[in-house]
Amino acid sequence: MRIVHAAVAGCLVLATGACGTGRVTYAAVRASGKAADANRPRTVLGRMDGLPEGFFSHARAPWRPPFRPRARACRLLFDAAAGRPPRAGLGGTTAATYQGAHAGELAGVGVAVYDGGEAAGHLAALRDALSHCATADGGTPYDRLTAARTPLPGVGGPDAAGRALSGRVGGYPYRMHVVVARSGHTLIALVHAGLTPPDPARTAELTRLLVREVGTLDA
Repeated sequence: MRIVHAAVAGCLVLATGACGTGRVTYAAVRASGKAADANRPRTVLGRMDGLPEGFFSHARAPWRPPFRPRARACRLLFDAAAGRPPRAGLGGTTAATYQGAHAGELAGVGVAVYDGGEAAGHLAALRDALSHCATADGGTPYDRLTAARTPLPGVGGPDAAGRALSGRVGGYPYRMHVVVARSGHTLIALVHAGLTPPDPARTAELTRLLVREVGTLDA
């Protein structure tokens, strides 16, 4: 049974990009105005210290969603965590994945820096997407995640929101926490997922760390 579980974990890790050996990717969309230098977001994820215990600090290739959700609200959230954030006012973006210690566990992070006040507007849109992403599915019962009605403990307030999703990916049990947050001109999208249900306390810790680290982009 352990061999089967390990094989399933390996398949799902590969499907979501946690085993990628590529470098953290970065796309300069256009020169920033009031926002931070467009080259700085990738530096933040590349030197991430203080990750929760069990996470490898080495940044891997950006998260690849295990399937393309049919619901637009869910697609917006998955895209943001994979490094494809809303583009209006975008000055720079980067994305990375950190592998955890549990079966198939990963943290996919997308960071986007905006000019002016666009980050606040995009956060509002992603918060709205969270509330409307009731079911993320790829059109088959084998890839289907349903949102929990209760809020994600430890994540909330005017500049952060989260939701838990549970169901199946590739036909196997899968759990996912999706978080969106803002720090100044910077927008953060986080996916904490795995075969083993992710710990909400670790998700909250990841969120606090990211908000604290990206806060330096406005300095």
